[in-house]
Amino acid sequence: MKIAHLDTGRDWRGGQAQVMHLLPGLRARGHESVLLGPPSPLLERAAREGFEVHPWRVRGDLDLPGAMAAAARLRSLGADLVHAHTAGAHVAGFLAARSSGVPVVVARRVAVPPGGLSSRFKYRLGIDRYLCVSRSVIEVLARAGVPRSRLAWVPSGVELTAPGEAAGSSARDPADPPPPSLHAEIGAPAGAPIVGTVASLTREKRHGDILGAAVRVLERFPDTHFVWIGDGERRQALESLRRTLGLETRVHLLGFRRDARRLMKEFTVCVLASVLEGLGTSLLDAQALGVPVIATRVGGIPEVVADGVTGRMVGPCQPEELAQAVFEALDRPQERACWAARALESVRAFSVDRMVERTLAEYQAVLEARSERAIP
Repeated sequence: MKIAHLDTGRDWRGGQAQVMHLLPGLRARGHESVLLGPPSPLLERAAREGFEVHPWRVRGDLDLPGAMAAAARLRSLGADLVHAHTAGAHVAGFLAARSSGVPVVVARRVAVPPGGLSSRFKYRLGIDRYLCVSRSVIEVLARAGVPRSRLAWVPSGVELTAPGEAAGSSARDPADPPPPSLHAEIGAPAGAPIVGTVASLTREKRHGDILGAAVRVLERFPDTHFVWIGDGERRQALESLRRTLGLETRVHLLGFRRDARRLMKEFTVCVLASVLEGLGTSLLDAQALGVPVIATRVGGIPEVVADGVTGRMVGPCQPEELAQAVFEALDRPQERACWAARALESVRAFSVDRMVERTLAEYQAVLEARSERAIP
């Protein structure tokens, strides 16, 4: 099977990481993948790992020239199926696939109801299958009128091995000096608690609530440090708020890091304060690394965190409640160790291998359904 993957993202975020988990998994199972998208870290990495890539741009949902350019490329490639990985590739992927006579599947990673005329139009198209990262996303789309027969549960996958041990990961040259520990990098004493967050700096991630919680946490645990891995349009505003609160030496914004998983291993606890979340893949990464988690009770997060069993959940937009959960986690090391131990078992359901197998099963189901319809 040859799959054409369309991704319009220009940055490296969770969705792009999933694409780079999927492509090697498909290749290992004997399937060919081709990636179309704008110049980006994803295209660079895919090319570096030996995948065929083609620069492709699309400007908005109704960019017909962009869709037709993709269609021409699909025909020349002889693709059997199109997989659109981003919202920007949704309509163009549909038009390109239809004009090329092949089925199309669309990844849906967010639990946001389709709103506005353009968005509602997109979900009235005859997409063969939506691959939803959580059951919460399935319910959102079903309520928006998408037939359940076109909705499939394909949660994100995470590496269950230690950083650097997974297939396709780039190993450090043994001749190079070892990288500094996270504690050393941020100037924290060895053993100081680190409350970490891995998320893009966007409004829906609610980093401001973490700052509000940090003020309270530092009153009781003054040696604590907060580390944020990720970047985004809210960075300047959050840096300004951090300065206003006098937290410059306690809240560290590290930006995008390729070695995020290595750094996460030093987190005492991983926190996510999102108000919208399709699944919460950074929580799965933390759990796979044995790091206890605290997160908001939104979107697909309850499918990842069992409250009081594999972590803690709090209400969204509640910095006081978030601070209290962090208090308890820092104050009860045995309890948080139990969360982490149980999560190491539950996270196995979200392995990269399972994600690849589920995706491949949906590809095959879509192709079989198309073949059956073609039989007179």
